[in-house]
Amino acid sequence: MIDFDYILSKVGYLGTYQILVILMVYYSGIPSGLNSIGPVFMSYQPDYRCNVPPFDNKSVYNSLNESEILALTTPVDGDGKYDTCRRYSYDVEECYTHGNDSFECLEGVNNTVSCVDADGYYYDRSLFTETVVTEMDLVCDKVIYSYAATSIYMLGLLFGSIIFGNLSDRVGRKPTMIVCSVGCAVGMLGAVLSPVYWAYALFRLIIAFFGYGMTISCFVIVMELIGTKWRTLVGISFQVSFAVGYMLLSGVAYGWRDWRDMQWACIVLSLPFGIFLILIPESPRWLFSVGKDKQAKKISMTMAKFNKVDLTEDIWLEAEKLGNENVEKSQEDENNETRSYSSSDLFRAPGIRLTTFKVMFNWFVNSLVYYGLSLNVGSLSGNIFINNVIGGCMEIISYGLCIIFMDFVGRKVLLAIMLLVSGTTLIASTIVNEYAGDDQALITLGVAFAFLGKMGISGSYAIIYNFTTELFPTVVRSNGIGIGSMAARIGGILTPFVIATQVWVTWLPNSIFGAFGVIAGILSLTFPETTGMKMLETLEEAEAFYAGQHMTAEQSDMKEQRLSSADAEEPTHFENKFYEVDLSTEL
Repeated sequence: MIDFDYILSKVGYLGTYQILVILMVYYSGIPSGLNSIGPVFMSYQPDYRCNVPPFDNKSVYNSLNESEILALTTPVDGDGKYDTCRRYSYDVEECYTHGNDSFECLEGVNNTVSCVDADGYYYDRSLFTETVVTEMDLVCDKVIYSYAATSIYMLGLLFGSIIFGNLSDRVGRKPTMIVCSVGCAVGMLGAVLSPVYWAYALFRLIIAFFGYGMTISCFVIVMELIGTKWRTLVGISFQVSFAVGYMLLSGVAYGWRDWRDMQWACIVLSLPFGIFLILIPESPRWLFSVGKDKQAKKISMTMAKFNKVDLTEDIWLEAEKLGNENVEKSQEDENNETRSYSSSDLFRAPGIRLTTFKVMFNWFVNSLVYYGLSLNVGSLSGNIFINNVIGGCMEIISYGLCIIFMDFVGRKVLLAIMLLVSGTTLIASTIVNEYAGDDQALITLGVAFAFLGKMGISGSYAIIYNFTTELFPTVVRSNGIGIGSMAARIGGILTPFVIATQVWVTWLPNSIFGAFGVIAGILSLTFPETTGMKMLETLEEAEAFYAGQHMTAEQSDMKEQRLSSADAEEPTHFENKFYEVDLSTEL
């Protein structure tokens, strides 16, 4: 077996070849952003009321404006607001008979009828000519259907996280990417051609299912092509392409105001990745690990050529020697292993049990709040297209701050700061909006607070990925990440229903998001700090770490050097460092 880390040390940990591949892989984040945040525009809910012939027929009643039509035909609910799901049950034919601005047909009419049982709905189409909501009448009794479609999308992400991580390890990164690309294409085409709601929701689930598989495979392949020291930068930067994708969505929605046209435009924007997929190689690290050395060597030689490095026969011999030593060491470790580990081990000992619950809650909150703010941008005052772009900009700024400060400030403190910033600014935004009235300065301040909340939650979501890998020991690390990701998916599934509460109580969604953000931020301060710590290996080591006993990476290296000096006959092993991570889209 070839030790790919040794090959990387010769060809460069982040050379020209890796940069080109990374940029092509990053493009996958654009369709991911387009699909995940698409409902902001495609499922936009405009103002609506019942169709009220002949009063909205300009050839018969040409002097009535919208406010007057509402006052004449629409009943008022207990809160003094127009009940736009119903209208007065007047005789339409009689009104046509009178015509000429006569309202005799409305006199004495107090009974009401639902829009569905009367003449259907009228929608304000000044912003979008057609959305999923207006085409399928997802208002009034069916308003929950629109939010349910987004929850179904999040359910697809959950299914994708369960299936494709394992598939990628079994068949390879690139085959999984190809399968997922085809699946996403089928889902996007099916969604745009869907004639009814349930078909649309099903195809949205398919998009999410395969889209998450694409994200996992793309993220893993870039992580396996670079050196350890570049993984924080490249890993967080991977999420920037998602933000770019949903910023582009503003341009798509501005240019095409019909939801089907928007979906077709998203399909076209996704096509370049199909070309890049031809050029993106399989992961040589994975190929070496499964014994496909010939193909892996070919890719490695191409990498060396682009990076202007020669891989001599001596280098290959040394890489093979080190690889074989690693295999022998792994086999020894397996022989010494007396038991296998599962997710149940995350809850056995008190230290890791508490850490697991805190990690699950943190992932849940991050997903709940992140998608809550991203999908509810349409509720903010101002231009929906500009607001969506600003939200993306806040996300990119947040990623930059994480890259700069994460190693300097520490994972725990920065995570807590980001969550507390998000939670407190969302609560502030809610309070300001409740008392703003028509004061434009206060309205603008409320929007600014909301964007600060978006910046905070974007940063905390980026941090929790890295932090989780360091909080759990190697024997249960994958299980820890998996259970955190599952908690995040549950948060995403619930998000649309939290947003839906604004139909009845306008201030409730952001209050919920803000409160959860503050609680998660305070709870984050109880995590142990992992910055500069060596990776945990065993459950016993993890329990000691949670109890406050820890060893820095530098101390660990010094200990290993002393042990090596004490036993000169012991062979030196070149250890692989595997970066295990699970990534959701903002998928």
